[in-house]
Amino acid sequence: MSDTLSHRTGGGDPASGQPASTKVRHRPSWIAFVVLGAIFCLGMGFWQLARYQEATGTVQNLGYTFMWPFLAGFLVYAYLKYVRLEAEEADTALPAVDAARDEGDDDEVGDHPDGTPTRSGSRRREKIVTEIPADLLPTRRPVAEVRARDEGLDAYNSYLAELARQDAAAGDRHQERHAT
Repeated sequence: MSDTLSHRTGGGDPASGQPASTKVRHRPSWIAFVVLGAIFCLGMGFWQLARYQEATGTVQNLGYTFMWPFLAGFLVYAYLKYVRLEAEEADTALPAVDAARDEGDDDEVGDHPDGTPTRSGSRRREKIVTEIPADLLPTRRPVAEVRARDEGLDAYNSYLAELARQDAAAGDRHQERHAT
C-alpha cells in the first residue's frame, strides 16, 4: 500500500508533470480494527460453510457463507475510502495556505470575471455554503390572531365581572369577620 495518493486523487501540477503527493496518515488502531474485523468476518464465513455442510444445514447458512466475506471486503473498502477522503480534505487545506501567500499577485493570466485569479495546478473548488441565504424560503404573511368565539365562556366571564362590581359596590359589608 502506498503512503501517497495518485495523480488522480491528489491532483497535481501539470506544468512540472509531477503528481502532487499528499501524505496519507494510517492510524495503527484503525488498521488493527480493520484487520481484526476482516479476520472475524472470514472466520464467520468458514463457520457458516461448515454449518451448511452438516446434516442440519440450510440454504440460509449458505447465504451467510457468502455474506460474511462480502462484509470483510466492505470493511477494507470503507477504510481505504476513509483514508482517501481524509487525504483529500488535507489537500483542500493546502491551496488555502497557498492562496494566502499569493494574495498580492493579481497579474496572472486567466482571471475570472469575479476578480479571483486562476492558478495553474490547482483544482477549481466550488464555494462552500456556510449560511442559509435569507431569500431561500418564501416569506410568510403575518397571521392575524383569530380567536374562536365561545359564547359560554363570554357569558361566564361577564357574570364574574358583574359579581366583582357588586362586591366592590358593597364594600366591607360582605367581608368575612374572623372569630376572635
